[in-house]
Amino acid sequence: MSTKPDPAERYLDLATTRFSELGFHGVSLALVAKDAGVTKQAVLHYFRSKERLYAEVLNRLAVRLLAEIDATAAPTPAQRLIAYFSAYATGAVANPEDARLVVRALLDSDAQARSWPLKPYLDTLTDLALQTPRWQSASREEALAGLYQLIGAIQYFAISAPTLSGMYGKTSFDEVQGALTDDFRKLIQGFAIP
Repeated sequence: MSTKPDPAERYLDLATTRFSELGFHGVSLALVAKDAGVTKQAVLHYFRSKERLYAEVLNRLAVRLLAEIDATAAPTPAQRLIAYFSAYATGAVANPEDARLVVRALLDSDAQARSWPLKPYLDTLTDLALQTPRWQSASREEALAGLYQLIGAIQYFAISAPTLSGMYGKTSFDEVQGALTDDFRKLIQGFAIP
């Protein structure tokens, strides 16, 4: 017996793509409904508002990012961070949707937001960083600032890759990507190990 796909999951997948492309303010429920081939009321049935749909998209992203950290096994916290960020950088370049979504979420949120779905992700990474030789005597804020720079560098390259490839051509872009991969490796190592 085949099971029918959950409409809510399908709407979330479509909304994730749209929010990563256009940000919160660029997406309407009508657009998500059009992508799904349903009425706006069908999407509202599951999420009640655009804000709730967006919150669920971000919650799902946060759960996925936290699961990736949890799945990263290594003997020490420093090696775990290195392994996590190496995989994160590779994944972000190969599939930049999550990187774009994180950047959009950070840009679209304001100080009055009632929910910060990505905070547990950043807190978990900060806790892990504070266990490494490089950050164990640093303040939580210093470790978070370092993480933010590292995440930002990876995300910036991932989301700008199509533009760079278009500007300089595939051959030059591939060389830039190779050089950046080496630079990211050094940056990630330097973040975790003094």
